Amino acid sequence: MFQFYVGADMSKHYFDVSYISYGQPIYVGRFDNSNLGYKICIKKLGEVAGISPEQWFICFENTGVYSKAFLYWLLGKQIPCREECALKISKSLGIRRGKNDKMDSKDIARYCFEKRDTIQRTELTSPTIRNLKRLLSRRDFLVKRKVAFEISLSDQKQVTDESIFEMFEIDNNKIVAELNSQIKKLNEVIDQLIKSDESTKKNYELAKSVKGIGPIISAYMVAFTENFTCFRNARKFACFAGVAPFPNQSGTKSGKTQVSHMANKKIKSLLSNAVNTAIMYDKEIGLYYHRKIAEGKDKGVIFNAIKNKLIQRVFAVIKRQSPYVCLHNYA
Repeated sequence: MFQFYVGADMSKHYFDVSYISYGQPIYVGRFDNSNLGYKICIKKLGEVAGISPEQWFICFENTGVYSKAFLYWLLGKQIPCREECALKISKSLGIRRGKNDKMDSKDIARYCFEKRDTIQRTELTSPTIRNLKRLLSRRDFLVKRKVAFEISLSDQKQVTDESIFEMFEIDNNKIVAELNSQIKKLNEVIDQLIKSDESTKKNYELAKSVKGIGPIISAYMVAFTENFTCFRNARKFACFAGVAPFPNQSGTKSGKTQVSHMANKKIKSLLSNAVNTAIMYDKEIGLYYHRKIAEGKDKGVIFNAIKNKLIQRVFAVIKRQSPYVCLHNYA
């Protein structure tokens, strides 16, 4: 059990820190978001803690690149810490009147103390997974820009003079071609990175053996599951992807079973693409889809069921460590 609980509110240039003393949050101060700032912060905390940093527990929100440097620094110093989902902290606070960085650091410290029996330490992921996430994030950025250019051009065709539109089209085609070239290059780098690590490569290939799961979604699944280590089962990942159904009941009132909107929208979108592919190339899923459509079932509900089936298959082959094999023989 840890004995000294700390909360830090991270931002781009600085971070605010509070700790818990006799159940109450005490504000320490504001520090630069830099290595020097981290050292000064730990020194000040050491003056009030009176115990070694190995017995501390520091909690802070995941604010992307702004919190990652602090995370890596703490892990390098072997100081126990948790980079927590911001939404989990926010939902735990209840009704609040106003906010500022000082109050946020106190709230995070209080959250850390209250969850002390269940909160888990953040462990450093492998360099392969960290780099894979960065490459996929960059690819997602480029794909969004490419789609934006393609859509904006088609929208302007009906309202722009032909001579001006031709100029737009020439410039647009050059930009889209360059973006396609960068995306292609990134795909090659992603493939090389995955194949450089034997464990990552094997799970990546196993996931791809499921019909409908292509190279990109397989790479995303490997990245978001930390190479299938941070989700205990398919149901947990389905919740993360926003495709797991939940009951909607209260007393005698019973509504439709629904999926939660709190989800990773990127994975959910990729799974939709995977369903379309699976319907075309997996006979079992294709027959299931057309049968349910004929029965009058809602297309969204059918898609969601197939997404869950695909996730179940991926986690099954990872657990079994052997490729997916279709056991059904359709004429």
